[in-house]
Amino acid sequence: MGRRISRRVWGIGIVLGLIVIFVAGIVIWGLAQSNKPEYQQQISMPSQAGVQQYLVNLWLDPSAPHVGSNQLTVQVTSIIGTPTAIDSIDVKLTGPNGAAPTTVSGTLANDSSHPSQSFLLPVEFNAAGAWTITVEVHSGDLLRTSTYQVNVSQS
Repeated sequence: MGRRISRRVWGIGIVLGLIVIFVAGIVIWGLAQSNKPEYQQQISMPSQAGVQQYLVNLWLDPSAPHVGSNQLTVQVTSIIGTPTAIDSIDVKLTGPNGAAPTTVSGTLANDSSHPSQSFLLPVEFNAAGAWTITVEVHSGDLLRTSTYQVNVSQS
């Protein structure tokens, strides 16, 4: 005859199983949140399947930008979040009160600490206030722009 497993062993097994599921859920949720962009806009671009919708995702480091050096990360994805190869990214920064725009070109990130197919741009905010960030997405001869408003603090 088969061996009977006691209720105590079953109880411990169920509790351990629930703990594993709980921990896995926290890890997956944390990874999803870490890749969630701070700013996002939709653009249209042609593809092999016709005109498609894409998302331009932005992250700022620090996430609350301040006067001085900051880093901007830009990534273009499909609507479902699949990274899309882009030729280049340029960003125009326009300061408060209509200051003259500054253009910064992005470099493709080569490591796994940044989202796949993302561009890194060092940005310098020289004044506190409302800044306009205009992202130019270059793919072949195509140029698409998306504009974001960012509030920059003094420190």
